[in-house]
Amino acid sequence: MTDIDRFLEQEKTKIDLALQEYMPRTGPPAVTGAMLYSLEAGGKRLRPILVIATARTLGSEDSSIDRVACALEYIHTYSLIHDDLPAMDDSALRRGKPSCHCVFGEAVAILAGDALLTLAFETAAAYGARAGYEQRGLQIMAELSAAAGVEGMIGGQVLDLEAEGKDPGLAGIEEICRLKTGALLKAAVRCGALAAKADASDLDALTVYASCIGTAFQIVDDLLDYESTTEQLGKPAGSDARRSKATYPALLGPEKAREKAEALHRQALSALDGLSCDPWLLRELARKMVYRKK
Repeated sequence: MTDIDRFLEQEKTKIDLALQEYMPRTGPPAVTGAMLYSLEAGGKRLRPILVIATARTLGSEDSSIDRVACALEYIHTYSLIHDDLPAMDDSALRRGKPSCHCVFGEAVAILAGDALLTLAFETAAAYGARAGYEQRGLQIMAELSAAAGVEGMIGGQVLDLEAEGKDPGLAGIEEICRLKTGALLKAAVRCGALAAKADASDLDALTVYASCIGTAFQIVDDLLDYESTTEQLGKPAGSDARRSKATYPALLGPEKAREKAEALHRQALSALDGLSCDPWLLRELARKMVYRKK
């Protein structure tokens, strides 16, 4: 096992435990059950791992950052629950299992997503509530709010829905990728940097890195939907084409789309050259994100 694979395995195990630790202990079992079902369905835990990897790169070993990491995963999981709803992408399968609304019904699935989003901010607030963490906590809350809102993920999701069956052009697809997927990935890196008290120069370099890798990640996601099977992905393959989604592969073809993702990967690595510390962990994560098979 390589160093990066060992890191990913260890951190995923820790995150999985923390995600359950910060779950509400009371509340209607129907909705808490739906929340846990979606959280425990699997996933790479990429966003929380980016939080931790960024802080680790900058020299922080503060274990309380797991609250920030979990907040990112709660937001991401909420977005997946809502994405799968019939009114959105209408997907019956997520991570190889029936989607949340197929098991618990649409109403409970909507509320489970709402509850996870709310829990994200409760968890992030607990991070910033301690003495000495107030300023960082406020910065991280603002970062999460912007990334998850209409100027971030939700805005990108709306643009994605509006572009179905249309040709928004390359600029339109870039904007969808930047907001729908890239905003939350960028927030993960920036939140890790803020928690580690990054200076302005390092924060700027990490922001460029995260912006590039966020768009590259979405391009690869679209390529996998285009080229892989449902069994490989754990969700319905070919759904972008069936819904006439505006994607890089649809506009440029798979070869040019892959070249774009690789170019963004190179830009991300170049941005890391400006860091004041050894970026090997973030370099390896970028490689894993761009050259993944699922």
